[in-house]
Amino acid sequence: MALNATAWLAGSGSGGGGGGGCTAGQLLGNPGFETGTAAPWSASSGVVSNSTSEPPHGGTWDAWLDGYGSAHTDTVSQTVSVPAGCTTVTLSFWLHVDTAETTTSTAYDRLTVKAGGTNLATYSNLNHSTGYVQKSFSVAPATSVTVSFTGTEDSTLQTSFVLDDLALTVS
Repeated sequence: MALNATAWLAGSGSGGGGGGGCTAGQLLGNPGFETGTAAPWSASSGVVSNSTSEPPHGGTWDAWLDGYGSAHTDTVSQTVSVPAGCTTVTLSFWLHVDTAETTTSTAYDRLTVKAGGTNLATYSNLNHSTGYVQKSFSVAPATSVTVSFTGTEDSTLQTSFVLDDLALTVS
């Protein structure tokens, strides 16, 4: 009788089959770039920075895309596996946009944010601010999610897109 009760308990509960439920947590590796290297992110050369010119939101390192004042593209991306049973996936990060552009109406330089192949947002020189602003987006649940940021700068006047303290949380 005890064996049958144990078998019944193993097959009950959310996820069934004994342990198919979501393990809630934050999935990104090196989310604040505090190792001083990109890994496990894939990043353009020189993106991971500890420059005092564009200080981090927290810690001593961040990801600094563009800021050259010339035609340039920088990327940073990471693919993570999502535990089975997770139905809520949220991407959050802190963003600082610093620019030498003077226009108030034309987006010359852009940062595209994608997760799971979906374009979540595009920021530009028009989104400049004096400090960091936290951003958060719902992401469609999948078995794996690729988070990517692509900064594209035109031929003159720098725009820096600085990312820090990223998280891909699941529940």
